[in-house]
Amino acid sequence: MMSKLSAGETFLVHGGSIGIGTFAIQIAKYKGARVFVTAGSEEKLAICKDLGADVCINYKTEDFVARVTEETGGKGVDVILDNIGGPYFQKNLNSQNIDGRLYVLGFQGGPVAEVNLAFILARRLTVQGGHNFLASLFANQKQ
Repeated sequence: MMSKLSAGETFLVHGGSIGIGTFAIQIAKYKGARVFVTAGSEEKLAICKDLGADVCINYKTEDFVARVTEETGGKGVDVILDNIGGPYFQKNLNSQNIDGRLYVLGFQGGPVAEVNLAFILARRLTVQGGHNFLASLFANQKQ
């Protein structure tokens, strides 16, 4: 909802076979999007396919950036829902279409990323985050 996914757009969700991922696949299909997912096994990808995912990527055996680039004819996806964080941040940016939207809702891989800010500007990308999750994560940290 925050990323305003629309019919005809492309959507990538990391961790498509768990919790929010399974819900996201179904909502995105309902909205008329082409859905890409990443998961770590063929069994998990089969679950995603059954829920409506169009492109299933095993992140353990495939480079998701290369696959997204191939499947979109070099454009990239319009919206990404990411729960990995730091290690995927630049890869997500590399996977996005012009005016793409990245929504970060978790940090399973860690909260720190090195990023090329010029890339965000050049492609007019938007990066959003789950406010409540971020607030609770940093509430007890010292500056």
